[in-house]
Amino acid sequence: RKQMKSGGNRSKKVKVWVRVRPSQNFADDAIKLDPEGRSLQISVPRPGGDQQPQQRGFANNQRSDWSFRTDGIFSNSSQQEVYETVGADLIESGLAGYNGTIMCYGQTGAGKTFTITGATEMFHNRGLVPRALSHLYKEIEAKSDLAITVRITYLEIYNDTMLDLLATMPDSQEAGSPLVITEENGGVYVKGLNVHLAQSEEEALNLLFEGETNRATAAHALNKNSSRSHTIFTVYLETRSRFQSNSKYTTSKINFVDLAGSERLQKTLSTGKTQQEASYINKSLSFLEQTVIALTEKNRDHVPYRQSKLTHYLKDSIGGGCKTILIANIWGDVRQLDETVSTMRFAQRMSCVASEPVENQRTDPSIMVKVLEAEIAALKKELAMHNTLHNKSHIHYEPISEQQRFELRQQVQRYIDGDLDDIDLTSIRQIQAVFELFREACLASREEADTRLQELLAAQQAGGVAATPPEGAARSLGPSTSGAQLGGEAVGDLDGRSFGIAARSEVGMDESGVFLQSKRREAAAATAASSKKQRQHPLGAGGGSSSGAAAGADSEGTLDAVGSSDPAAAAAARPGTPPSRTQAFEEFKKELGSEIYRILNENRTTMMDKKKEYSNLASQVNTTKTEIDRSRLRLDALKVEREAQGNLYTDEGELIINEEEFVEIKKLRQLKESYKADFDRLKELKTQIHYCQKMVDLTRQKLIQEFDKWYAESFLDGSPDKRGVAPTSLEAGLGVRPEVLPPKPYEDPLERFDKVKHRQLEHMVDLEAYNRAKEATVHRHVFSKAGQQGQPARRKPGTPLVNQRNEPPSRLEIM
Repeated sequence: RKQMKSGGNRSKKVKVWVRVRPSQNFADDAIKLDPEGRSLQISVPRPGGDQQPQQRGFANNQRSDWSFRTDGIFSNSSQQEVYETVGADLIESGLAGYNGTIMCYGQTGAGKTFTITGATEMFHNRGLVPRALSHLYKEIEAKSDLAITVRITYLEIYNDTMLDLLATMPDSQEAGSPLVITEENGGVYVKGLNVHLAQSEEEALNLLFEGETNRATAAHALNKNSSRSHTIFTVYLETRSRFQSNSKYTTSKINFVDLAGSERLQKTLSTGKTQQEASYINKSLSFLEQTVIALTEKNRDHVPYRQSKLTHYLKDSIGGGCKTILIANIWGDVRQLDETVSTMRFAQRMSCVASEPVENQRTDPSIMVKVLEAEIAALKKELAMHNTLHNKSHIHYEPISEQQRFELRQQVQRYIDGDLDDIDLTSIRQIQAVFELFREACLASREEADTRLQELLAAQQAGGVAATPPEGAARSLGPSTSGAQLGGEAVGDLDGRSFGIAARSEVGMDESGVFLQSKRREAAAATAASSKKQRQHPLGAGGGSSSGAAAGADSEGTLDAVGSSDPAAAAAARPGTPPSRTQAFEEFKKELGSEIYRILNENRTTMMDKKKEYSNLASQVNTTKTEIDRSRLRLDALKVEREAQGNLYTDEGELIINEEEFVEIKKLRQLKESYKADFDRLKELKTQIHYCQKMVDLTRQKLIQEFDKWYAESFLDGSPDKRGVAPTSLEAGLGVRPEVLPPKPYEDPLERFDKVKHRQLEHMVDLEAYNRAKEATVHRHVFSKAGQQGQPARRKPGTPLVNQRNEPPSRLEIM
């Protein structure tokens, strides 16, 4: 036999208590109270009786029977009993640093104000607030080791307008500033509301009585002293230790909320101002109910706290991190059954709101500074003692002075110049200072290089001499260009033709697909030799011609024809059409691009291995999931069989299960652990496959870019071919992935114009800033007009919801 504990933790909810107002005409037949079972049954008779709807010929489907579960029922209970049950624990929790709220809800005349503040005529009829204040100050006197500060506010919400009921106190600020609800440090406060310090029970009760005197009341058919507003009496507590010098302390607030009663005008017979007040009361209570309904929905993203002043102020007091208690006041009279059902339905919704109190710990900055200063001083003394014991008393840990920084700068400069092999560093501050000095030196050298480059460019523009001729222009001239062919012009002289396009070289390859690499290298060597001679002897009337002839004499037959001054011989010696990209790409992968191609194959192999492992692991995960489902079915069958035979328990009340069920539970636990480990590995493999795919794409793209660059330099001179050869592999129809042929990209005429304009103006430094500013202004105007058009915010089809993104799938697709 094996033993297993049963039961689980129940999530904490708002506590709901029901208090029944005594009545001479109590509806005993309609309302059934069960204080021991903490339940309430209400039967509302149908309008006109049970036989009248059938006689009229229509069906009445209105619900008439109701059953409600609560945390307790107060029937004919005293004020002291009510406080000891729901209020005493709230004060003790508040002193421990937990927020609390007691809220009374119900119809007008049901006893809400009597429960919160009580009757002032008799002492034993005091309500929750006076008894809580008395209990609070008794606890403060008993806890002599704690310094507890009590502050009180009293807020009234009348016709959705906030008023300070303690504004008439002598120490209150001058009235006139509006009350505004603000949220700071996770709490809700009212800016402009007077906060009064209460050092004794007498002072606190004086504040309570002052507020009760100023609140709005009126008489109507159901209550001669009906509250016409919502009132919130708040007690702020701050608890510090008198003996411990740490900087931590606790804060809390306790709210006593007396809601105005919901009322139907046909029952209260209100008119004029009273009718307007009832309208505002019912409106705010409706918003309160909407907020409670939103809090009970699990997948609700937005809770409408800001619909009214009441819900906004109670944002941090309804459930959440606050210990909330609702007292539903009902009137058991026969004529008030509809309002009783309405109150209990609100209480039922309120009982579904989660409430998990959290301790409010704070840190005093001033005390924390003192504690840290003392700790730093102690650590410095300990460090000095440690250095003395290890003969390091000469080391100082103070901030670096200007003199020490100057000496370190000199050492760094000598280290950079190579005159110093090592820098003696004895503390962390010196290391940080040396790094800062190295950074300053790097930035200074960078600025100096930029300045020299700008000066050099300015001197070249002023002198009219280009630094280096373009590569395409050097190739187009050929190795044997003579001064007579150039017409006596020097390199860099303007020819009056504005911008032009250089001619490309006609070097290609033969029909067999073998490249003329050797001839290209010989032509490059001849070009270099010719350039060297031209730099030694500037182009004149005939010097360039003789040097070109000498260079052409040293070359082979084809290059002799190319370098010859005879146009017919040069045209006859030029190769034909450049090779196809497919054939050239195969040659490139074997020679110049072999290293990149090898890396591409390695990345592709690694990715395929990862995909294979992912596929096998996905199959294993699916198999484990199937076994888990089977194990659960088997375990459920064993449980049903055990319950049919009768459960057995130990003396401690623990459930006893048989060997077979224990083995099945152990197997199920092992399967879940295996499933979790494999699923985590599966997610890791998916990330690795994604990374490998990116590496393969990048390597393939780099290979194609290198091939395009080489192909353009060898056969196209970097410009579009006149015979219709595409300048890039993408335009030629070669995709970045195998067997993928993307369509030829469309180039907008405006984009083509921008490219030509930038090429023409790239050497004009003065126009660069102007063009950038002009384009930025145009783009800003265009985007501002486009932004004024409303765009619907829609979720992209197929995008998973927030609560679905992290859920493991029941089945995995095998790649």
